[in-house]
Amino acid sequence: MSRRRHNGPTPLARSLLAPLTTRPCSHGAGTPAHGPMRFFKPSSLTAKTLAWVVVASLVAFAAITGVTVWQERALLLQRAHEQAQRSVQQNLPALSESLWNFNNASLRALLSGMVGEGAIVRADILDGERTLMTVSRAGEVPPIDTTWTAPIADPTHPGAGQPPLGEIRVYESYAALRAQQAETAWRIAIAQLLQIASIAAMLVVIVRWLIMRHLSALARAVTGLNPLDHQDRIRLQRRTSGAHPDELDALVDALNRFHTERATEAGLRLQAERALRARVQEIEATLGALSDGVLALNSAGEVAYANGAAARLLGMVEPALQGQPWHNLFRLLDEATGEPRGEWLEQARQSGKPQRVRGELRIAPAHARAFVAELNAVPLHNPGDVVVLLVLRDISEEIDKERQIVFQAFHDPLTGLGNRSKLARDLPQDLARARAAQGRLALLFIDLDNFKDINDTLGHQVGDLLLRQLALRLQASVMPPAWVTRHGGDEFLVVLPQLDSDEQAIALAQELMNQIRRPFTLEGYQLHVTPSVGISFFPDHGGTPAELVSRADMGMYAAKKLGRNTYCVFDDRQLQESSRRLSMENGLRTALAQGEFWLAYQPKVDLATGRVAGVEALLRWESQQLGRIPPASFIPIAEESGLIIDIGDWVLREAIAAARRWRDMLGTEVPVAVNVAAAQFRSPRLLQALRAIAAEDRDIPRLIQLEVTESALISGLEDVTGKFIAIKELGYGIAIDDFGTGYSSLSYLKNLPVDTLKIDQAFIRDLHRSAQDVTIVTAVVRMGQSLGFAIVAEGVEEARHVQILQGLGCDQGQGYHFSRPVPEAELIPLLKQGCGTVKA
Repeated sequence: MSRRRHNGPTPLARSLLAPLTTRPCSHGAGTPAHGPMRFFKPSSLTAKTLAWVVVASLVAFAAITGVTVWQERALLLQRAHEQAQRSVQQNLPALSESLWNFNNASLRALLSGMVGEGAIVRADILDGERTLMTVSRAGEVPPIDTTWTAPIADPTHPGAGQPPLGEIRVYESYAALRAQQAETAWRIAIAQLLQIASIAAMLVVIVRWLIMRHLSALARAVTGLNPLDHQDRIRLQRRTSGAHPDELDALVDALNRFHTERATEAGLRLQAERALRARVQEIEATLGALSDGVLALNSAGEVAYANGAAARLLGMVEPALQGQPWHNLFRLLDEATGEPRGEWLEQARQSGKPQRVRGELRIAPAHARAFVAELNAVPLHNPGDVVVLLVLRDISEEIDKERQIVFQAFHDPLTGLGNRSKLARDLPQDLARARAAQGRLALLFIDLDNFKDINDTLGHQVGDLLLRQLALRLQASVMPPAWVTRHGGDEFLVVLPQLDSDEQAIALAQELMNQIRRPFTLEGYQLHVTPSVGISFFPDHGGTPAELVSRADMGMYAAKKLGRNTYCVFDDRQLQESSRRLSMENGLRTALAQGEFWLAYQPKVDLATGRVAGVEALLRWESQQLGRIPPASFIPIAEESGLIIDIGDWVLREAIAAARRWRDMLGTEVPVAVNVAAAQFRSPRLLQALRAIAAEDRDIPRLIQLEVTESALISGLEDVTGKFIAIKELGYGIAIDDFGTGYSSLSYLKNLPVDTLKIDQAFIRDLHRSAQDVTIVTAVVRMGQSLGFAIVAEGVEEARHVQILQGLGCDQGQGYHFSRPVPEAELIPLLKQGCGTVKA
């Protein structure tokens, strides 16, 4: 017959059953079966009793016997000494007579009698320091223990105060007495030990008979008790003491009561455990059938239980999950940011309360696809293995559907941009944040010019394609946190919720206009469209979404009235200057494309000879719409917008073309100075253009001098020096323009390969009446010439200026005193009259 194998409870079951698990009765656990007691078994109470009795008896015997022997020895020695003293005293008269009569025989006989018995082993007769006679005991003299003397009186003059006839020295030895005493002590010890052994044996027998055999029987009885039978009893085979029970009877009674209580408790616990085990089996069957994954984690974060759904979600089989740390099986990620969120599970466990998240976290298993999860963490408060139950469900499809519904509700189906619902939902939130931060917000209202004509002529299908491509361009140009919506038809709104400046919104409007102006290729057609853009600002133009949209719409219509293809800020006087600047920027782009720029030239005169030493090319703008615009008005805008780089390239090539023409026309070389703005100088395009020009005509670089303002020198000495060296190697000249008005350029001069310093007109204008200006100019001239630089003074307007500069030794002058900036046609006669061959 095959025996069915019993499988133990799962960790989950153990955790649920832990409080009710039946424990064996403690009185039977670990108690060995007791056979017949052996007297000298080291662990038996009999042996321990015997050992303690023997040890105690020996200690008592040793103490009592030691004291007795010591006292008897002292008494015996005292008696021996007293006997020796009596013997000497008794013989002193005879010794005196014999010593007086010089009877040596009698004297020796007396001494021999004294040393022959008792403790005296030697006696000496002394006469002062001289020994008259010595008598010792026959045989080997034992060790001397004490020595003493007694005077021998003169027999003829008895009485106190008379000098003695001599002395007797007595030597005592107690060796014989000690030997006798030792023998007596041994006899006493043997007798006492026999008594101790007899008493110990009788005591062991009594303890064994009255106590130990019953304790052994009691131990066997306790071990044999059935831990689940509360009626089982301990019974000892002994005579009871009737109405006067002893300690063993009390012990048996206490053990029986203890067993009854424990057995009753164990029975109840067993019943509860069986019921709970059945319930747990039902729970495990239910968990196994769930579609949601269930993981039971222990305190170490290891999987103690996993149902089939959890195994499928994690791409593993159930047994492989057991004992694995959860973070080895999957990662918890933030659904919005993708950041790790593993601390959520630990926080849920420590909170002690059930925690639930839906759609906020993504589970990324190590062996399966990641999914958006609904998680429930339930901490368990029991002493079992499991500390938290984690229920996980894949809600990826639900979230996708929810997001799709939300997207459709708040987005335009044609373009994918936000719709009016999104605007109504999100714009109030952005306004609330801007209001709380005391910030600004901009709204751009974009409408396509003449879009209706496209729908009418090419059909709505082409119009829809145009709107889709337009939406893509808008999305590509609008960076978060800004966002775009389709307001309807061909109208779009752009919200800039975190506005640094109003110019930022206007710049974005221009960028969007440029993107929209680019041709659209659709269904074989190349379409050109232009937008009209209206702009409103919070809080200047309103505090509600309706107000801002309405006023941006008004601004858009105002732009259409201005001729379309432009933008307009809703009636905001504070932004008029910004609008003008952006209009001028647009005009600069148009001017560059349509050739509205031209160059004027102002001669530089050699102050020593009065001849034209070269010219400076100066940019001029003749706008078809705005007329002639001063350089001071448009050059700063060109620099701020970055257009100065393109414009500077045009100026450089135009000046070089003029230098070639003059060389061919006049047969002489006229150096031309060209201003280089800071942005142009920092751009890599400058060196590229200079190299290309030098490659075209190797002789032209020596006719061109680049005038760099001091503001261009602040980008770093190493970078500036490198560019200056590269320019010089190509053959171009370099001048520092407006010297003295900018930054601390003196620190650069010793390191830069500069040819010319141009003194700013601010120091020349009042030169004839300002001693301070004279001092400054004098210092610059001397310093520049000492470094080998040519010195050019700008702003020379009077003859007195010329005289002073000549006196200071300045090389060249430039200003209205010689000539205003003139077109090339007016410059040619001046060059023919006064220009010699001058090399840069």
